[in-house]
Amino acid sequence: MKDIMSQDNTPGLRFDAGNVLFKKASAAPSQELAVAAGMMDIYAAMGYDAVAVGAGDLAAGADFLQKNAKMPWLSANLTDSEGKPLFPASRILTRGELRIGVIGLTGAVPENQPSLRAGDWRKPLAEALDKLRGQCHLVVALSNLGTEDNAKLARDYPQIDLLVTADGNRGNVVPRSDEKPWVVQTMSEGKVLGVLTLFGPAPPLLPMNWEIRATTVPLKISMPEDAAIAEMVGRIVKAGAAR
Repeated sequence: MKDIMSQDNTPGLRFDAGNVLFKKASAAPSQELAVAAGMMDIYAAMGYDAVAVGAGDLAAGADFLQKNAKMPWLSANLTDSEGKPLFPASRILTRGELRIGVIGLTGAVPENQPSLRAGDWRKPLAEALDKLRGQCHLVVALSNLGTEDNAKLARDYPQIDLLVTADGNRGNVVPRSDEKPWVVQTMSEGKVLGVLTLFGPAPPLLPMNWEIRATTVPLKISMPEDAAIAEMVGRIVKAGAAR
């Protein structure tokens, strides 16, 4: 998960690059279905702004995700067998005078979902970037593509300011301020919160000349709980045990 904040205490942005719901992309046992449904409710309650659809979210099919209308799923290249897009490719968020464009990219689909396709990401990415170009002060790509494709994305698409990845072959990735796009990732299983603080001129100009500061925060059991989220977690545990 990645939390992005600005210098002047403008409300932050919360992003996830996907593969968050199921332990295995190819199986969705009833107990995990209850947990996954609860996790979507928690993400919505926490105010996530965009989450990319990954193979690890599709074990129960696209319909399972679409039933939770509050979850901000994105995927520019996930389609059904006839090539029909199943989720929005991108969205534009606003924070004060800032406009942030976000694009989701899906790396694969589970073997147990033969009606789904994770197509070539390059054309839909270019189309989404064309749509956002000139409108946004910050462009973010949420990607659960593989290592090689993420490297191509970072190399070939300078229009992207920030690339948030969900690469299972890597752990925490802290961006270098002198490299663009900034590539960030936090380790799996919700053990770490990544915080990226952006600094820019005010009022916001196009294009923006951002400066960044990044850190990772290990999440510990001893940290204070949010009472509402803790109550939701308790209900998820009970629902899962009852299955």
